[in-house]
Amino acid sequence: MNRIKELRQENKFSQIELANKVHASNQAISAYESGTREPKEPMWQALANFFNVSVDYLKGYGYSKDYIYKLLDDAYKEDYLLTFELEPPFTNTFISARDEIENYCKQNKISIPKDTDLDFWKTNFNFIFKDRSVNRLLTTKDKYSDSDIKELIINAIYWYGLNPHTRELVNKLSHKA
Repeated sequence: MNRIKELRQENKFSQIELANKVHASNQAISAYESGTREPKEPMWQALANFFNVSVDYLKGYGYSKDYIYKLLDDAYKEDYLLTFELEPPFTNTFISARDEIENYCKQNKISIPKDTDLDFWKTNFNFIFKDRSVNRLLTTKDKYSDSDIKELIINAIYWYGLNPHTRELVNKLSHKA
């Protein structure tokens, strides 16, 4: 199952308009969407570039960046709590997504608007995709719950919110273990 039709409709393009944008025929787009024909790699890439997603995402794998940003927004607005065991020197087993986000923003002098939207997260939190676990979500064939994805995002924010010296110390401690 690919996501060409879903993205085309989300972006309010007809099959003809999409075909013109990616230099394909209307019949080809129709066949791709119905699954009776599969694009060749250059066309997969052209479609992925046009929709600003990965080829793997188009083919039905992984999660879109927009979906991940939406879960980040949900976690912030719902004051999502992470409940997991932290290793010393960290002792708090309950971490609020809102607290982590606000701490990160305070450290980086980022003003959080009253009504956050995807543009806010895209502009200020695109670093989360530097985290291997979050980045892997873009191409994974595995299924994750929304809670698992939120936890990965907040862990990335927490990690990048640490000052560089603390990150270096934690890395050294974890490599000695």
